[in-house]
Amino acid sequence: MEQDLFWEDDELLSLFSKEQDIMLTHLNLINKLHSDPNLAMARHEAVQWILRVNAHYAFSPLTAVLSVNFLDRFLSNLHFQKDKPWMTQLVAVACISVAAKVEETHVPLLLDLQVEETKYVFEAKTIQRMELLVLSTLHWKMNPVTPLSFLDHIIRRLGLKNHLHWEFKRRCERLLLSIISDSRFVCYLPSVLAAATMLNVINHVEPCNPIEYQNQLMGVLKISKEKVDECYQLILESTSNYNVQNSNRKRRYESIIPRSPKGVMDATFSCDSSNDSWAVAESVSSTQSQKPLFKKNSIEIQQLRLPPINRVAVDVLTSPR
Repeated sequence: MEQDLFWEDDELLSLFSKEQDIMLTHLNLINKLHSDPNLAMARHEAVQWILRVNAHYAFSPLTAVLSVNFLDRFLSNLHFQKDKPWMTQLVAVACISVAAKVEETHVPLLLDLQVEETKYVFEAKTIQRMELLVLSTLHWKMNPVTPLSFLDHIIRRLGLKNHLHWEFKRRCERLLLSIISDSRFVCYLPSVLAAATMLNVINHVEPCNPIEYQNQLMGVLKISKEKVDECYQLILESTSNYNVQNSNRKRRYESIIPRSPKGVMDATFSCDSSNDSWAVAESVSSTQSQKPLFKKNSIEIQQLRLPPINRVAVDVLTSPR
């Protein structure tokens, strides 16, 4: 087992080296989120929307994680302006579009990508200009180190039985997607977040012998146990809050279901065991809490016309930080 665990140390060291390069970006964004509650809220809403779109089109977990990574790295260079609330939504659309082009084999049209109760609808050419701005701001580095990089690397070295291997990976991905909108996790490096996620999941997948696997994980990663424990506790807190909110959404959803065969079908569709159900519940909840700003049909869609990208670039990149 020990030989199997350590034969890819060079690859692991490379991941550690790359993630240190993003530390400055992390710190910059953390400071901005702490000092500007409006930015923190805008990020939360943008990430929630990205996750709903990701579930809507059955994109891979990596597409969602890449989208959020692009968003966070771009926001660290963005001077958030409250008088331009559409900006973060536009960036979110551009980020998931770029991530889908990187990771997916089939990518929807840009107008079709704007689903799941978007507050604004942007023209395709506007999104394309923002895509170029995102790409140039991130220096075209579209293959960053993420928690999934460490998950993929470590899981195949744990020696889990085949069915447990895939179940462990699936649960880790689901857990990661359930917490990624919480800005408190931005302060943790990908390796720490991956380790805390795996430690959380291993208790459910291998309840008979979790300590052995926990020791293997910490031995391979060689990262601060204090940081991992801190992140682990935050995951427990965040998922507990998420489960309470999801339960409340489910009760509100069930309370509005008509007593008819159609209502029964709708209720049956909402199943707690899938990411899609979470997206549906979230969408229903937001629909009930406020009227949509528009209805998506050919008459009422209002396409937001924005200034040329060179003006947007000036606003975003030359504003005081």
